[in-house]
Amino acid sequence: MHKQVVSRASRRFGALVVLASLALVLLGPGQVALAADPGSGRSCMGHEARDISPPGSNTEFPGGAPGLRKELGAIAESLGIPVGRIYALIASLHEGSHEACDEALEG
Repeated sequence: MHKQVVSRASRRFGALVVLASLALVLLGPGQVALAADPGSGRSCMGHEARDISPPGSNTEFPGGAPGLRKELGAIAESLGIPVGRIYALIASLHEGSHEACDEALEG
C-alpha cells in the first residue's frame, strides 16, 4: 500500500514537472519577443501592414490591406508579372521604418 502511494505521488510530480516545462517552453519565448523592439526586424511589408490597419486609419490606403492588395494587383498586371513577386520584393526589404521603406520603393 505504501508503495502505491509513493508511485502515485511520483507520477503526479512527474506530470507536474512535464506541465511546468511545457508552460515554460510555450510562454518563455513570447516574453523575450515582447521585450524586443517591435520594429527592429520588421520587413517593409510588415511596416506597411501595421500602418494601414485597421481600414480607415491611414490616408495612403484608406481601404487598409484590401486597398493595398488591389493596388499591388494592378501594378503586377501592368507589369505582366505575378503579384507574388511584388509581395516578395517588398517583404525582402528591411529598411527600419515605413518612411524609409517608401523611399526605397519609390527611389
